[in-house]
Amino acid sequence: MVATQLDEETVQKIIRQVEFYFSDSNIPRDTFLRNAITESEDGMVSLALICSFSRMRGHLGLGDIKAEEVSDDTVEAVAKTLKAKSTTLKISEDGKKVGRTTELPKPEEVIEQLDSRTIAASPLEYDIKIEEVESFFGQSAKVNSVRLPRHVGDKRVFCGTALVEFSSEEDATNILTQSLVFRGTELELRPKKEFDEERAKEEEAETIRRNTLANRKNGTQEEDYPKGLLVAFKLTTTSAEKVKSCDSIGAKPDAMELVAEGTDEASEPKVDVKSSSENAEAEEDKTDENKETRKTSADMYKDDKNVVLREDLKSVFQKFGTVKFIDFKMGEESGYIRFEEAEASQKARAAAVLTEEGGLLVKNYVAILDPVTGEAEKEYWIMLRSQEKSRGNKGNWSRGGGKNNRGGRNFNGKQNRSRDNNSGNRQNKFQKVAAA
Repeated sequence: MVATQLDEETVQKIIRQVEFYFSDSNIPRDTFLRNAITESEDGMVSLALICSFSRMRGHLGLGDIKAEEVSDDTVEAVAKTLKAKSTTLKISEDGKKVGRTTELPKPEEVIEQLDSRTIAASPLEYDIKIEEVESFFGQSAKVNSVRLPRHVGDKRVFCGTALVEFSSEEDATNILTQSLVFRGTELELRPKKEFDEERAKEEEAETIRRNTLANRKNGTQEEDYPKGLLVAFKLTTTSAEKVKSCDSIGAKPDAMELVAEGTDEASEPKVDVKSSSENAEAEEDKTDENKETRKTSADMYKDDKNVVLREDLKSVFQKFGTVKFIDFKMGEESGYIRFEEAEASQKARAAAVLTEEGGLLVKNYVAILDPVTGEAEKEYWIMLRSQEKSRGNKGNWSRGGGKNNRGGRNFNGKQNRSRDNNSGNRQNKFQKVAAA
């Protein structure tokens, strides 16, 4: 129970908190409170309910209490405070309900405006308080509200990024141009839109992770995996005469642009693919000397139109979107391109079918593309996870290549130990290499 007379500090906290609950900054995203308002006949909400909200309980010293347990004295004290001090709230005649003095805004009309004047600030320590963030940014501009989103993987802790809404879009834009240091750390400041995009990806990944764990726990064999990211390709030779005709393809302007992006090095003669015994990139690099040897071998062939390297494939396919990985070994005739987004693989396939050759030009070759769907797609991801698990990378399905990649791997996860091991007859062998 609280005294009928509240001290000045508590009064200010209560006014600010309840005004925030009913503000345009909060109502569009606060589904619970918005529904409570719309479902009431007079557009007002029980003050006892408001007092039972987490931050209000803290301001009033109520501890862990439910709405029906809030005393009449507490409700009366809060009602008197809001009636005397607030300019945006109204109190019912019986002093037991509170509401807005203006009509409830339509969420879809307000959210875009709110986002335009909100910035994301990080990194902030886990124990940061809203008041600290508000006070810090309040030195530069008027702050309407501060939000501290929870971590995607653990809702009990702060994610490290604060969302700060300013009174105007101009103020938010000005803040983004500043270099600000908080608690000895320079802050990364970015528009809320960028934070939302990153957050959506994290939430999707977390959902997949949780579903996977649930399937394993329940003994379910089928696992979730990203859809539409893979494109299979096969390299075939082409003639200079056919290549030159690519520029005259009759297609829609946007499709022509995609085709033109993939038609570099178009006038080279027909050649044969190098044998896999010439592939220095299949070697397992145990020493700096071996790494230098592999680099030198790649440099040797980078200008050779008769040899296709992963770098050549990347330069063609990255025009359609971010290439995450290239599963290909120099000397082989087929492989996989793994994009970061499904839209990129769709663009690549669309561009390929519009060419006269039916594929994209890579040096002296045409890469014929096929989507990887259904069981083939599922098998690919299952095998990829199996490889990652064998390397101790549990739970990280996309990791491969980079400094941890020690040579070529085939589709069943076995390691290629020697460049002299002629693997031309082995099927389903893929090299995972960081391509982005």
